[in-house]
Amino acid sequence: MNSYSNNLKPRKSFFNLSYHSEFAFNNGHPNIDNYGDFYALGTYNSITSTRFTYENQFLLIEFEPYTKKEKNIFDNNIGVSGTWRFTNNYSNIDKNDQSKIDIKQSQIIIHYNGFGFGYGKTNHWWSPGFHSAINLSSNAPSQETYSIGTFKNIRLGKLSLGSKIILMPYESIEKVPLYFSGLTAWLTYHSKPTITLGFHRSYLSGDFNNLSETTKHEGSWTMIDAARLVIEPIFGQSKKNLSYTIPGTPGFDAWDEVLSGYINFNFPDQNLDIYIELASDDNRGNLRDLFAHWDHTLGYTIGFKRFLQLNKKKIFIGAEYLNTKISNTYNPKFYRGGPNSPNYYTKSTYDYFSYNGRRMGAHSGTSSDDFIIMMGIGNQKNITFISFNRERHGVKSMVYPELKNELNLTYNRKMTKHFTIFFTMEYEHIRNYAFTKDNISESKLLWLGTSYSIN
Repeated sequence: MNSYSNNLKPRKSFFNLSYHSEFAFNNGHPNIDNYGDFYALGTYNSITSTRFTYENQFLLIEFEPYTKKEKNIFDNNIGVSGTWRFTNNYSNIDKNDQSKIDIKQSQIIIHYNGFGFGYGKTNHWWSPGFHSAINLSSNAPSQETYSIGTFKNIRLGKLSLGSKIILMPYESIEKVPLYFSGLTAWLTYHSKPTITLGFHRSYLSGDFNNLSETTKHEGSWTMIDAARLVIEPIFGQSKKNLSYTIPGTPGFDAWDEVLSGYINFNFPDQNLDIYIELASDDNRGNLRDLFAHWDHTLGYTIGFKRFLQLNKKKIFIGAEYLNTKISNTYNPKFYRGGPNSPNYYTKSTYDYFSYNGRRMGAHSGTSSDDFIIMMGIGNQKNITFISFNRERHGVKSMVYPELKNELNLTYNRKMTKHFTIFFTMEYEHIRNYAFTKDNISESKLLWLGTSYSIN
């Protein structure tokens, strides 16, 4: 799912009602990435939901209540702390059976010609890639979200564009009011190839008790204050006189910022996409600082996706590589950080960029890299995917980094016009588990699901 894709479809009226049931049997350690509210936290996991969708020319309503159960939850006493604790292979809750009723991927959008505002409880995917998203991913559960902007591409001749601001208020583990505020924008030139340029700017901020003592900001830090961050100057020196910056500094503040830009080349005749995204989690002082320390806290994603036609079947192949490691070009004369200092998702104030124990950004986390290659073949009734994934956690920050290899097979079959089934089998092997030398942990996952829809 691309960050510049639209929520809305060009239709006058649409109605859909669907029922979904999924079960995951697992052993070894927690598993499942980028699937929001469903996560294999124990040996038995299930989620059942009913989804209602209605859309007309000015309105979109999505509502999905669910019930979820988790049994035999894996032990969370593993001796790992800090940002490393929030990778998907660890449990961050008490070892008790869980049962929950809630809503997910639910929202109401009111718009005119695609421009409007929305409110709901949902998660988001801000990346040109299909496996990793540095700023904001579908790895975390659905969150309360306010949004304003474009909900479909605005077309102007050969150009199309869009932009959206979202705000997600929530509480930290310590019950401190926090806010995720983000701005995403994109511009596409439709040619051969079609070129899309875009950026994502996101902040984590909060209503901290000492804010008025350490800055000139008076009163509480509100949702409006958090939303304004995404449209304020990029460089620190331009923000020195703003109320939330620390007096006597070149624009330093207590917030956690991630800024990224990407380019996507689409070759329509070859059904091929090639993309790269570059990111920084550091607030640069000025343009000179950026040029002098361009690789400071540099993260990136690079990949491709392609569809091929083989008789009556389509073939998909894609590969992607993510990197959040500290720079390999460390030079103490120019580089402001240390050679092994971790970056990305490192501030305890914001629960290490997590929500309800799940990473809101790239699921591989801090000082990591993540490579995946995926192939698929199918038609309108049957689709089969196979993928190999290799992750490394704490690559330049831990004495014994975790080395994870994952093999996944997924089969999806449309039994009738309204009824679909799928199953996934996955084997995951982690060496140096919990960053302990030669400690091995394995997860063997079987995931089954059915879906029935009426429209």
